[in-house]
Amino acid sequence: MGFKKRRERGKGLKYSLAAVLITMVAVSAVWLLMVKFEGRAPEIELDMSDSFIGADAAVSGTITDEKSGIRKLWIAVIQNDRETVLKEESDFSGTQQGPPRQRRFEVDLNAGKLDLKDGKALLRIAAWDHSWRGWFSGNQAYLEKEITIDTQPPRVEVISRQHNIRPGGSGLAVYRMSENCPEHGVVVGDHFFPGHKGYFDDPELAVCFFALAHDQDRDTKLHVQALDPAGNAGRGGFYYHIRNKSFDAEPLPVSDRFLSRILPEFQSEDGFPADAGALEQFLFVNRELRKKNNRTILAPGRSPDEQMHWQGGFSRLPNAARKASFADHRTYVYNGEKIDEQIHMGIDLASVSQAPVPAANAGKVAFVGRAGIYGNVVIIDHGFGLFSVYAHLSRSSVSEGQMVEKNDIIGGTGATGLAGGDHLHYGMFVHDVFVDPMEWWDSQWIQNNITGKLEHARELAKNN
Repeated sequence: MGFKKRRERGKGLKYSLAAVLITMVAVSAVWLLMVKFEGRAPEIELDMSDSFIGADAAVSGTITDEKSGIRKLWIAVIQNDRETVLKEESDFSGTQQGPPRQRRFEVDLNAGKLDLKDGKALLRIAAWDHSWRGWFSGNQAYLEKEITIDTQPPRVEVISRQHNIRPGGSGLAVYRMSENCPEHGVVVGDHFFPGHKGYFDDPELAVCFFALAHDQDRDTKLHVQALDPAGNAGRGGFYYHIRNKSFDAEPLPVSDRFLSRILPEFQSEDGFPADAGALEQFLFVNRELRKKNNRTILAPGRSPDEQMHWQGGFSRLPNAARKASFADHRTYVYNGEKIDEQIHMGIDLASVSQAPVPAANAGKVAFVGRAGIYGNVVIIDHGFGLFSVYAHLSRSSVSEGQMVEKNDIIGGTGATGLAGGDHLHYGMFVHDVFVDPMEWWDSQWIQNNITGKLEHARELAKNN
């Protein structure tokens, strides 16, 4: 009887061990099926935003496989039934955690070296992972993209005539491009001013307002540049003459009374040295905050309206005396010693206290709000990169996005910000460079340098 029970217990143990083994085999099989035989293919993502490839281009992107990791990458270009392999890589070094789950790639696509002709071609990319599927060849991802090889730069012809400009001055160029170019404009030194289409019915014609900064001189080089969708750059030269221009210098006394009046307004500004002395606080406002506020003022220039709203000369504050000029070199003096130097980027006009401020010309209100040293500010976008600035206002009576006509009242003069008394700081800028408003108050200058060129170009376009 005891022997029979032991025999039955032995059989039970054998069955239990067999069940455990079967379970382990089943779990291993499931693991193999789920992990080693996973069926998710790698993902291929190209960085290309369009299909154009220039003379010396590169193609880049990312391969991702979060499951079994990346095993192989293959890239080729096909044109006229001829396949050229650009990259074939299978030895991906991994880490202790296994093969890489993500891999960046970049291949040169130099049309000349690869003997590719201008026209259509096909870019093929394939990637495999470490899955055991497909008889251990892995899951495959496959991507094809039709591309256009374009190695010829666009032709640029400047059709506006003489371009006379001075430091702090504005200019206009009208030019024709041989193809549609997403980026074009005038290069002044190393500064690029974007051009704009839409003023003329001819889609190949464009206009560009540009400027010479107050500290640029006669050695500055200018030209028109256009980049086609493939990144090829075309250039167009034009006649220009840079006149000499000098700017005024003036000392500005800084008194303790002035500091005690203006500094409380800036205590909420980021970075304001609240524990420092009044002089150090003033220098923070006059230097660091001024830089920040200039960036705020110029920010709307990055996205101007693509149409010209204004006509004729720009108006100025009525019955006002000029108290400071554009690009004045200001030396700040405290207790008889020079403490700072700055450049004044506008014209100060003083009238009666809180005098109504008219819009200098028609446009769209681009900014209404506070801007540190400039106090309460209104900025008007006149189109194609031309802006006017109204600062130190006591009040504003317009809102952002509102269209205004010339001489519409937009606010009142004041003494907000870094102002010694009630006045209007009036400024203008082209895209992101401050310019002298005096030119834009001169109707004859506008006719000679802006509207006359536009009329001439329109006549040329009609005759072509």
